[in-house]
Amino acid sequence: MGRGEGAMDKAAVAYSPINRMCDPHGNVNLLTSAADDSWKAIRKAVAVSFSMQNIRKKFPLVLNRVNQLVERVTAQGPGTAVDVDQAALRVTLDVIGLAGFGHDYNSVSQDTPAYDHLLRVLPRCFTEVMLRIANPIRPLIPSAFKNGQKGQTAFQMFQSEMNLLLKQLEARGEPAADDTDIGSQLLKVIRDHPEISRDRVLSEIGILFVEGFETTGHTTSWTLFNITTMPGVQDKIAAELDTLGLLAKPGQPAPRELQYEDLKSLPYLTACAKEAMRMLPVVSIMARTAGQDMHVGPYKVPKGTLVATPLFAIHNTVHNWEDPHTFKPQRWLEVPTETYVYNSKLAQGQAVSSCCQDVSGPAQPVLPAAAAAAAHGSKKGITFMPFSEGPRNCVGQSLAKMEVMTLLVKLLANFRIELAPEMGGREGVQSRESTHLTLQTAGTKGIRCHLYPRALEA
Repeated sequence: MGRGEGAMDKAAVAYSPINRMCDPHGNVNLLTSAADDSWKAIRKAVAVSFSMQNIRKKFPLVLNRVNQLVERVTAQGPGTAVDVDQAALRVTLDVIGLAGFGHDYNSVSQDTPAYDHLLRVLPRCFTEVMLRIANPIRPLIPSAFKNGQKGQTAFQMFQSEMNLLLKQLEARGEPAADDTDIGSQLLKVIRDHPEISRDRVLSEIGILFVEGFETTGHTTSWTLFNITTMPGVQDKIAAELDTLGLLAKPGQPAPRELQYEDLKSLPYLTACAKEAMRMLPVVSIMARTAGQDMHVGPYKVPKGTLVATPLFAIHNTVHNWEDPHTFKPQRWLEVPTETYVYNSKLAQGQAVSSCCQDVSGPAQPVLPAAAAAAAHGSKKGITFMPFSEGPRNCVGQSLAKMEVMTLLVKLLANFRIELAPEMGGREGVQSRESTHLTLQTAGTKGIRCHLYPRALEA
C-alpha cells in the first residue's frame, strides 16, 4: 500500500469530512490528498520543520511547558484525581501552537477553558467527522440530525481559529530564510507555488494542528495507563530514571534537569511507549484506494476499490504477536530504540530457523538482537507501524516522539502514579475504548489518576 509502483493512494471519499473540518471549501491536505505535485511541494516544505535538527531546537519549549504541567499537578495535590489524558492534550496543544505558529493557547495554565477554546472545540469537531463518515447525508442538512448544527458550528469555530493563525503569519511578512517553523514553511509554499491556493494552506494548518495535538496526547495517556496498571513496570522505570539522575527522591536534592540527549538513553521507558503504541494505536485504521487492478495476497482488488488497513488488528492479532493482549515492554528491549516500523514475524522466524538449522548437533540460537535488527530492516510483512510507513508516513513523528518521551519522563520522575479507583481498573478503562477520529476513551471521565510527589513520600 505504501511504496513503489502499484502503491495505493489515499481514499478521497473516506477522508472528505476531515477536509470539510479543516477548510469550508473542503480543500485536501497532507493527510487526505493524492500524492500529486502540490502534495509533494507541501510535504517537502513541512518536512524541513520536522527534521531532527530543527525539532531538537524545540526541546526547551516542550520541556518548559511540561514543567508547567508538573508544577500545576503538584499544586493540586495527590488527593485530586487528574485526567492524564486531558493533561497531556493541554501540553500538546500548546506545543503545536508555539512550535509551529508562534501562538500560545495557554492550555496548561487554564482551569476550565472557554467554550470556544480549541481544547473544547476540537473534540466536537472529531465527533462530527465520525458522524459524517457514518452518514454522508448529514452535512447536506445538518439541522435534520441530532447535534448536526452543533457539529457544523464547531467546524466553523475551528476554521475561524486556523484562519486567524494564517492571518497572523501573513501579517509578519516574508519569513527569514533560516526560519523553518511550520507556519513559515507554508508561507514559502504560497510564495513559491502560485498554483497552491491560500485555502489549501488553510487546510494544511488545520490538519497539522489535529495531528500534532490529538494523536500525541492520547498516545501519552494510553502509555501512562499501561505503565500504572501493570505490576512492577513503574518501579523499573523509576530505577532507569534514577540511574540517569532524573528521579525525585525524598530527603534528597532535586534531580538534575532532563536533557534532550537523555531521551535516547531510556530503553525500558521507550519499550513501554512502543508497547502501548502496539496495543492501542491512536490511529487505528487507514483508508486507501486501488489506483489500478491489483492483487493483495490471493485477492484481486479492482481499480477504485476502497481498501482499509486495520492497524489495530495488525498490532493485536495472535498471527503476528505472541500473547498480544498483554502489555510486555520486554518485547522491544532488543529492538533498536529508533525503530518504529517492525516485522515481528520475521524476527521470530529467524530465531526459530537459526535454532533448527543443524538438527544433527546442538541448537545454535541466533542472538535476539540479530533477529531484531533484521526485522527492523524489513519493509514487507510489517506488523508494527504506529506512524505508518513509506512516503505517506507521519511527517511530524519526530516532534511526537520527543513530546511523548518528555511527558513520560517528567511525570514518572516526579510522581508515583496510580489509576483512580473510580476508573474501575484496567477493565473499566478498556471498556470505554472508543474511536473518535483517534482512539481514546468514551465519555468525559478520561483516564483519571492520583499523582503522588516522589519527593514527599516517606
